[in-house]
Amino acid sequence: MRLRPHHLLDIITQYGAGVPFQPHPYGHAVHSVAATVLADPDVTIEFVVGADDVCAPCRHLIAGHCDDVLTHLDPPLSKQDYNDDLDRRVLAHLALAEGSQLTCRAFLALVRRGLPGIAHVCTHPKEDPASRLSHLTAGLEALSS
Repeated sequence: MRLRPHHLLDIITQYGAGVPFQPHPYGHAVHSVAATVLADPDVTIEFVVGADDVCAPCRHLIAGHCDDVLTHLDPPLSKQDYNDDLDRRVLAHLALAEGSQLTCRAFLALVRRGLPGIAHVCTHPKEDPASRLSHLTAGLEALSS
């Protein structure tokens, strides 16, 4: 499985918040990727900066590049640029290189060691950092049991 590190962090956070995973109108695969990693924490993941298994079926993925725009930011920003920068910061915070391969379980251990700083790195604009940290921590705890 190939994943952007922030996609896995988003899955852990959403799981910790108790929000169910549903198909998205864009067609991306967060719901199916979440089902895979939640069912098998020993699945091996290659961490990438760029289109991954979540992005693959998305209607905004055109020739390997996301054409969506984050219009709620001022100024609006390309989602591709925003996410590439975010994933580089997440990898750096966790001392991982792009292309690193870990089990989901090993990634969870790295994230735990990177708390609370990793929550600050991956908190999206206009998102409450305390809520992000709380849900991320709850997701880590739930997946550890």
